[in-house]
Amino acid sequence: MTHTIRVQMFGNFRMDYNGAPFVADKMHKESQFNRLMQAMMHYSTCGIAKDKLEEIVIGERDIDAPHTALRVIVYKTKQKLAQLGLPGNDLIYLENGIYYWTPDIEVDEDAASFERYFKEAQELDMQLSEIYQSIDSVECKDTDDETATNKAAENKVTENKVTEIEDRKLELYMKAFYLYKGEFLASYTGETWIAQEARHYHTIFVKCVNEAAHILRRKKSFKELEKLGTYAAKADPFNEWETLVMEAMVETRRYDEASLYYSEVVDYYLKECGIYPSASLMEILENIQEGMNEHNEEGDKGGYFCSYPVFRGIYQSSARIMKRTGVSVYLMLCTLVDKDGKQIQSDMEMDKYSRQLKECIGESIRKSDIYAKYGKLQLLILLVGTSRENCEIVQKRINRQFKKRNPRASVKYHVNSVICEL
Repeated sequence: MTHTIRVQMFGNFRMDYNGAPFVADKMHKESQFNRLMQAMMHYSTCGIAKDKLEEIVIGERDIDAPHTALRVIVYKTKQKLAQLGLPGNDLIYLENGIYYWTPDIEVDEDAASFERYFKEAQELDMQLSEIYQSIDSVECKDTDDETATNKAAENKVTENKVTEIEDRKLELYMKAFYLYKGEFLASYTGETWIAQEARHYHTIFVKCVNEAAHILRRKKSFKELEKLGTYAAKADPFNEWETLVMEAMVETRRYDEASLYYSEVVDYYLKECGIYPSASLMEILENIQEGMNEHNEEGDKGGYFCSYPVFRGIYQSSARIMKRTGVSVYLMLCTLVDKDGKQIQSDMEMDKYSRQLKECIGESIRKSDIYAKYGKLQLLILLVGTSRENCEIVQKRINRQFKKRNPRASVKYHVNSVICEL
């Protein structure tokens, strides 16, 4: 039977032996057992020098005989490992000034796999560079018709080879990418060796994200690009990976979603660390605005209709503006009922009346006003820079338009000043 310790170094530190986690009280953050095992697991393939291990485990603590102290810690660690059920007596051993982990128990460390996948992808990148160089050198030579035909066939083979390598590259970058669940030993970055390793792996992570994003753009795989950005933003916060999410939304013409997401990201960055939008975020906003302008060219009459999440974002923004400037903003809830003022029961009638009411509202409000569906029988309108008297005028306009289309239903209204909602 092959015995394996699986080690998670990214984000939270965790060790599992043959599928079961080590006992929690043995994994206390500040324990010497913990420090020693982190080092031995991370350097399990090449070993770690005695002096370096001593520095990691003992650090700057004032101990009279640090060499002896380290030997004692190693001995006690081996005892604890035996208590946890690991087989063998010499799990950690010293040879020529290097401490080694036993080869009898395999170590599967996420950081090691992460770097291995990245290096494999980089090797494939070198293969691609060589292929492109050979193509360039061949194209520089004069060719006759027969040679040109052979060359076309060779190019097709080469093209297939390039696609195959690109796909494998993307697979490797994504494998590495999803192993990164946060900074290397995130709770221990005060340790010098851990801080150095954390910087090293973060640099690789950034390269993985950028390389994977580059390939996904070429493939026009924008759904996968959105997933990439979402995960990267969680694993590596405050590095503006949200721009990948917004880019994917813009490319798939989801401008309303992108605009709302942009607002949430900016608010989050300002709230959490006082950071204002960077040039890259502002560029994304310009793309969103450009896309929305193109998207709304045909529907430039009457009020602006949007999805409820976008409406909610605009409402919150309007509430802030009102609080600061005093501009009056009113929220109007329009509820469909039958001609007797009772709830409509038929799904077919609900759909029909709702569609008609939406059209009537769009024709009855100004371009600066916003409206959205709120369930099957209700629509919301945000009236900016108006008065309660003008809200009544809007109601009359909507009623007049709606009665022309359908005299068998009516609309109930509820109006509130936005300041009442703050």
